[in-house]
Amino acid sequence: MLPVAPSDGTGGMPHGHDRRRVIRRMPLHPPAVVFLGRRWTQEELALTATAWWRMLRDRFPSSTGPIAMVMANDPPSVALFFALSCFEAPLVLLPLDLAPWRSDPPLPLDTQVVLAPTLGHLDREVGKLGVAVTVLHEEAASTSPGDEPPFMAAPGLVLFTSGSTGLPRPVYRTTPAVLDGVRAALASLGMAQGGGVVTSLPLARAFGFNHGLIAATLQDATLGLQPRFDPGPLLRLFETEEYQYWPGTPVMADLLSRAPIPTGHPAPQFCISGGRTSASLAARFLDRFGVPLRQLYGTTETGTISLDAAPADEVRSETAGRPLPEVALRVGDDPGVPMAEGVLGRIWLSSRRYLMEGYGFPPDLLAPALVDGWWPLPDVGHLDTEGRVTIAARFDDCFRTAAGHLVNPATVARALEDYPDVTDVAVVPLAGPKGGPWLGVLVEGAASLDTESLRAHLWRSLPRWTQPRVLKATNALPRLANGRIDRQTCIARLEPYLDQGTHD
Repeated sequence: MLPVAPSDGTGGMPHGHDRRRVIRRMPLHPPAVVFLGRRWTQEELALTATAWWRMLRDRFPSSTGPIAMVMANDPPSVALFFALSCFEAPLVLLPLDLAPWRSDPPLPLDTQVVLAPTLGHLDREVGKLGVAVTVLHEEAASTSPGDEPPFMAAPGLVLFTSGSTGLPRPVYRTTPAVLDGVRAALASLGMAQGGGVVTSLPLARAFGFNHGLIAATLQDATLGLQPRFDPGPLLRLFETEEYQYWPGTPVMADLLSRAPIPTGHPAPQFCISGGRTSASLAARFLDRFGVPLRQLYGTTETGTISLDAAPADEVRSETAGRPLPEVALRVGDDPGVPMAEGVLGRIWLSSRRYLMEGYGFPPDLLAPALVDGWWPLPDVGHLDTEGRVTIAARFDDCFRTAAGHLVNPATVARALEDYPDVTDVAVVPLAGPKGGPWLGVLVEGAASLDTESLRAHLWRSLPRWTQPRVLKATNALPRLANGRIDRQTCIARLEPYLDQGTHD
């Protein structure tokens, strides 16, 4: 068991370069962790990590396959991560939820999976993958002299995509790319060394791993860690004023801003939202905490791409700021023919320093498919004249109309969601006898909703090419068993109106 003490409150480096030497100039150690009201010191976690490393290197000293662990939000997982980072083998971070364990491609059979004592009950589930499993025992950390552990020596890390459009995909990035990307993000904010980091984001996911564990490690700072998001305990951590940095999601920020606390409640100086932030949420958060909510954009494949690092009074809620150094962005169908500022299109990235090595597990990697050195990001958006990027939607959610315009359904939906008596909106592509796709909108709301008034509102809010061909109102949108809108049923309801030639 880990010791417990009472709480006291576009260029870049070439791919062939040996980037591990860059890491070892500054030895890294586990951060101190505050968890469930207790503090684990940096020394305690380092001793535990060292003991586990010494034990494990005797068990598989010559393993050439990946090493994996289940990464939970707790101190034993932090210690185990640093123990396994000492091996010169790819390190795979499996989340607590089982879905990514069935990835595309699957975990190699020569993988060594190590479970912390607190997660030993998962050994049977992991064993079903056909890989070797080692469960660590709850034993005191060794203080005997010996070789110093080479923390963060692993050549690279594998994390998984969300799997929202299919099986989760393993993404391999080099350790230097991960560390350098987080360093660049923190440096852009001008964070003081030693400022604490507090988060409840899953450490097994890229956002939580990079901006929680790795950020605290590079800051040589305390990591305030929650096993899951809970506004009350998180706000009590804010009250200690020990933390300088909080990464979260728009939903988390919204719940914090609505909590029954007084205006002026303490909060970290830098609060980061990993997703689109509405103007109303940004205003509410600023009013409640006195600090701006800064938007960040990134992917599992790239780490952080852009961050609003402007002075507090210049933060803009609608943008994700400017790209980090050594990151270049373009917008358009072809990166060689970028669109003008403000025009919506596919976002392309050029960054040899931060982009993944590929999908899969080394040495079998599917390299990113580049077009003249540019990689297509999974999102659409636009750049302004000062280089700030605005993220509009996932590329897969957008479509081109029959007139050739790229339409973002989320933009149309947002324009209607603030209309009186509207409760939800479905925006879908329609294919009729006269071609297509055409834009169709089904609006959920009170029985008094008038479609002509809705159309007039859209004409005042959006450009001509985003106006729907068919717009209808309903008192209840069709939904799937999980509560999401049934898009196929919406399409089936709206497409007959194309046949009739009606636009209302």
